[in-house]
Amino acid sequence: MKIVLIIAIALGLTSAAIACGTESGSAAADEPPSKIVRTDGTYDFDDFLAVGFKKGKTFDVEGLTGAIDVFYGFWGLDPYDRKEFEARFYLTHSDAVEFGTSFAEERIGQDAKLKIDEATWKQGLKEARACVRGRVGYNDSSDCSVSRYGDYVIYSNVILVCEGTDASTARKNCDALLAEFQ
Repeated sequence: MKIVLIIAIALGLTSAAIACGTESGSAAADEPPSKIVRTDGTYDFDDFLAVGFKKGKTFDVEGLTGAIDVFYGFWGLDPYDRKEFEARFYLTHSDAVEFGTSFAEERIGQDAKLKIDEATWKQGLKEARACVRGRVGYNDSSDCSVSRYGDYVIYSNVILVCEGTDASTARKNCDALLAEFQ
């Protein structure tokens, strides 16, 4: 009787371990990647320039709580295929997470707040808008209400808002630029 009980418990534990292992593996595959990819170190704009980032504009940080600098610019391994980014710098990683997350969320994706009367931070709205193509070969400049930015990443004390038609494409662009810091 004891042997049957021990075998039953062992089979139960083995089944539970297999089931838990399977679930955690599939859940991890379904979860989007973390927006926080690095928490240590401190970066400034010179670090971005050193990896080939090209500055387009400097934005006024007034109204962007906790930010010390914001730059709009371009980067790409192929100089003829550069993507657009906003690099927002904070004193610390904690400041970037605490103060900058809501502002970054507001700038990305289908629900982006790109109208001056909706956006919390008004700088860079023009650069954040992408125009939707209407008929073939016709660019409807009156419908520039889609966000150019699909996602962002918090990299230590920097929030990098990245170009992409969706979160996956934007994340690839973020990751490609940040790989230059490795």
